[in-house]
Amino acid sequence: MKSLCAVSCAVLVAVSEGCTYFTVDTPQGEVVGRSMEFGGLSPKEKDEPVPWYVIKTGKNSIFEHNEVAKQCELSHDWKGKYSHVGIAGGPDKQQLNEAINTEGLSVQSHTLRLSQYQKPNTTGTKNICFNNLATYIVSSFASVAEVSAALKNDVSVIGESGTFFHWAVTDKYHQAIVIEYVNGQLNIHNNTVRVMTNDPHFDFHLQNLNQYVWIGTSWSNQTAISVDSEIGVVPKQISHGINLGGIPGDISPPSRFVKAFYLKQYSQLNVAPESLSEGIVLATSILNTVFIPKGVVGMKPGDMSYDFTEFSTLKIPSKAQFYFKSYHNNQWRMIDLSKYAFEDGKSSLDALNDGESGIKDVTADM
Repeated sequence: MKSLCAVSCAVLVAVSEGCTYFTVDTPQGEVVGRSMEFGGLSPKEKDEPVPWYVIKTGKNSIFEHNEVAKQCELSHDWKGKYSHVGIAGGPDKQQLNEAINTEGLSVQSHTLRLSQYQKPNTTGTKNICFNNLATYIVSSFASVAEVSAALKNDVSVIGESGTFFHWAVTDKYHQAIVIEYVNGQLNIHNNTVRVMTNDPHFDFHLQNLNQYVWIGTSWSNQTAISVDSEIGVVPKQISHGINLGGIPGDISPPSRFVKAFYLKQYSQLNVAPESLSEGIVLATSILNTVFIPKGVVGMKPGDMSYDFTEFSTLKIPSKAQFYFKSYHNNQWRMIDLSKYAFEDGKSSLDALNDGESGIKDVTADM
């Protein structure tokens, strides 16, 4: 199973700008939410659906080394242990952007333009090309602990500077990490806040949460300073929602990080999901707040189209379930990995954009 060629992967890296990851707690386990933004295509491609595919890969598959970058010539092949389902792109339709395996281990790749990977190791450790890491993780490991141990002791992640990813990994044991490569060094963060977006590095986003500590869910009470004016007592809260005043409304990575964190935390604090279904509803509603329509993101020089939310996903590690929807079809579709008939050593593909709108005409049913 050959990975993407140099040109296709370079295109994916160049145009993938933003993503948002978060989790929601339920009594039946976490719901992992993710949005994927994409843009910068050529004029020829800008009006065509981006070629994303839902890929189902069986255990015992062979993954060949990727020569997308010069340093990746020293990357290694490997044989997968676990079946998995995810979303992949490019002409070869094999580069996983995100996935979940039959053991409930979830991974996704997000743009991090500040990334600098490790140097290839010529002795001992296995070299894995950066754009193969998501595939390597879901095909090889069953838990966050296994991933962390392998990256620290057995694996070097390699690739040229100028190619940019970091990764969020979550498992059914309620463990979550963020994997980053900074100045050629591995950084593994214990993701207790359960949010990740894009640049800058993860620790910046943690510090940035402190800049919004006034956000709360209480009704404002200003009686200590209120004045009886010609229009009545002022200041006085008269409308709902002021408690969230100042929460970021733009779609930059720092703003999406703050918004996703505070919305999910306060919702879970005040109306905690009591079932998996309620968790899916909450995760869907948070994804809606970071959804990016076409035409609103400023384009940098050289871009030919706008970033927008190409697809959104939900993953249920405790159930090994994968939910997905596209920009054009907002109806959730689900694959239960425990029931899917994987073929050992083989993959199958279905286009993410199915040509449907997801709208159901219920006129005759009413």
